This record gives sequence, structure tokens and C-alpha cells, in this order.
Amino acid sequence: MITNTTCNQQVDYSSIPGDRILPFVFTLNLDDSILYPSEGEYQKFCYDIIGVGQDTSQYADLSHFLLDICSTITQNDISEITVSINGDPQTIVWGENVEIKTEAIPDNPTGCTGLKLDFPLDKVIGVMQVCISLRTPYPIGPVNVCLYGGGTTASGLAICGPSCGENEPCESVFYQKETVCVPVKVTPFAKPGTAKATCCGEPVINSGTQCSGTQASCSFTITQSLCIEIPISFGAVIETGTAVVQCGTVSETVCDCSDTASERTTSTQRNEEARDRRFFNR
Repeated sequence: MITNTTCNQQVDYSSIPGDRILPFVFTLNLDDSILYPSEGEYQKFCYDIIGVGQDTSQYADLSHFLLDICSTITQNDISEITVSINGDPQTIVWGENVEIKTEAIPDNPTGCTGLKLDFPLDKVIGVMQVCISLRTPYPIGPVNVCLYGGGTTASGLAICGPSCGENEPCESVFYQKETVCVPVKVTPFAKPGTAKATCCGEPVINSGTQCSGTQASCSFTITQSLCIEIPISFGAVIETGTAVVQCGTVSETVCDCSDTASERTTSTQRNEEARDRRFFNR
């Protein structure tokens, strides 16, 4: 089992709203992976990718995806990559269907970086497994999963993978209570079935061409009570603003992450001591 990590074993892009949805679920396969290799073993990350969409234009097939693994990993650090689609092994060709994209040369058109795997997958019935073996073990941490297909990019969800460890950004979780209001419009309809006429008795034959009736049709009304079931899912899309930084003093020593309030108290005490010294030195 994974221990001492703060990353997800599964990410689901099918629930991310948009004009087009890339409906794929990525799961770290713990049975096939070797996250903590023994002597003589390679570290191995295996991912199962499943298409869970519908056969409509709202959902898009997967064209390719990237795992933003640690930027220090090169092709020489990767012992083996295996890919199977719906149980069929795929041929790996570096520089064609597998490559590493960097900040200097990111993926086009997503702009993402990391290990790129160019293997299309069906949005409804597609099943893929990707396994990556590393010659040297890396820390296990969150790596971004970036998808592209149908002219749409999906990014921002991170799954457990080979990370750089100490270079990973700090993560925090915030909560906000919100009341969501959504208008609902219910439009009733009545759809008639196929009409069926049944003869009532024997036909009556009269001489002449004039019918005794005066109306061309008969009208009546039907009243039916309805119980309308209205399922509605509520959620939220999170967008972050531009990050800003307040630069501190550069030092060769490790940062002191003591409590800010304590730092303010210490600073106040130093100011008071300096003031007292000036008073007694008069």
C-alpha cells in the first residue's frame, strides 16, 4: 500500500464540465505496480485508463495524454514502457508515440510537459494500461495528468507518480460554504398513442347522400395528474487567480518556518528593549 504520500490514486476527468468532455478515469494499479522496489527490482508505476463517456458529440475520444513526471527523468532513466489497449500490446517507438516534453519544448497543442503517450482511446469502450519502469526509485507524489482529444485539453488533476519530492509545491485545502440557485422549467406534454376504431354493431344503410350529423370531428378533454422526478447535481468549478510572492532574505541556512505570530511578538520585544536602552542612556 502507499504510505506517507499526499496524492490521489485515481483521477476522473469525466465529471469536469465543459463544452466537450474527455470522459476518462485514470487509476494507479497497485497490484501491478512496484512502488517500493526490493534489491534487484525496478520501481514501476502502472495506470489503468478507462473511457466512461457516451456516444454523443459532447464527449471526445482521447488523442494523447501526458504525465508530468519529475523533470529530471530522461529516456535513459526509464527501463521500460508497456502499453496495452483493450488487451492488445502496443509497439513503443520513442520519438513517435512516446516522448518527454519539457518546459523549453512543451506539448503542442496542450502546452503541458512530462511523459507524452500518443495512443488514441475510445471514449465509450476504451481500456488502456500503461506501465513505466524506472532504473532509480523516485519519491511518490502528485503528478499532473494532461489529456487532449477532440480539440479539447483537460488538465489540473494529479495522480500518484514519480515526482521530484522536495521540489513539489505545498498543497492546501480550502472550504467555502455556498448556496446555489438554479432555475428549473417544467414543460408538460401529452403524446397520443395509435388510435384504434372498433365497429359497434352492423352498418346501417340509408338512401341518399346527406349525412344526419353536423360536426366534422368530436372533441373531449382528459385530465391526468403527474409526479415529476427532477434529478439535479450540484457542484462547483474552481479557478485560481494569479499567484504573487513576497520575497524574503536569501540565506545558506534552512528556512525558519516558526509561527508568524511568534515572530511578530519577538520583533515587538526587540523594539521595546531598544527603546528602553535609549531611555536609560540619556
